[in-house]
Amino acid sequence: MSSCHFLAMTPRWFIALLLGLVRQGSSQDDDCTVGVIGESAVLPCTYDGRRNLPSSNISVQWRSETEEMFRRTWSQGLDDTTNMPDSNMPDSSRARMSTLAPQTRDFSMTLSDIVPPDSKNYSLHVSFDGEETSSVLCTTCLRVGAHFSFPVIQRDGPSLEDEPSLEDGPSLESETRFVCHTRGGYPQPTLHWLINATDSPALGAVRTYSEPLPDSELYNITSILTVSIAKHTPVACAVENHVLNETFSTTNWPEEDQFSPVVARASEAMWFFSTVLIVIVGLLVALGTIFQVKWDRERRRPRLHREDSDSEDTDIITVDLEHLEHLDSLPETDV
Repeated sequence: MSSCHFLAMTPRWFIALLLGLVRQGSSQDDDCTVGVIGESAVLPCTYDGRRNLPSSNISVQWRSETEEMFRRTWSQGLDDTTNMPDSNMPDSSRARMSTLAPQTRDFSMTLSDIVPPDSKNYSLHVSFDGEETSSVLCTTCLRVGAHFSFPVIQRDGPSLEDEPSLEDGPSLESETRFVCHTRGGYPQPTLHWLINATDSPALGAVRTYSEPLPDSELYNITSILTVSIAKHTPVACAVENHVLNETFSTTNWPEEDQFSPVVARASEAMWFFSTVLIVIVGLLVALGTIFQVKWDRERRRPRLHREDSDSEDTDIITVDLEHLEHLDSLPETDV
């Protein structure tokens, strides 16, 4: 009985061990520096010891898994590195390090013009004051990727106009082919299809092809989905780049005028409502203009009436003054 129990538990322990190894590898990948092909990446390394670096003689070497990448030396904090190219370090021209590293304690290396073979582990070895052996100061890793373009979906299949409409009953399912394209990325991605936003296609319904670009490590990806679905079902294609932690998705929707009679009627109703609204607004503007003109005329009438009255009064006063002047000119007579 105990032997049976042991045999039954063995696969569980073995599975748990495998899961632990997978998680450990995944956590190491998560700690890696991510670089984009053709760009630069910084491999970090900081000294946190107690040694007084500016007063020391220091020699450092950045190494990859297969070769020495970069070498620099300082004497009493001053850069003492020769700038002559070294045939043993073909990648040294792409590597840079600050000459003030002893003062800043930052020995990070910047690697430019990244290419896919740069995806590996790196370590920094340091020796002080002429030590014959060096010790490892930092270890890190670099993972390389390139951005894929947003996927483009082409839909090939029976004409939607030939299929029965919703007024005649539910849509019949017919075999339709979808082609998804994405270009210029690295490494090869994971491509997902989703039908109606939630359903994955059946096994055997998807064929995916990768095409390396000439004179480049980049890939073009083409995936073909062949399914029997209703004509109004949306289909999405998603491209996932695990290195760059990017997912680009595109959804194919049937054209609006062929989507459904209900949608067509809704569109027609919206057009009618918009037209009526425009007419009503036009009438209100016209009525407002007419009212404004009429109100302006009503305001002007009392003003004109007052101006006419003032002119009549002025004429009367003028006549009276002339009459008085005439009386003054007459000779005086004794009565």
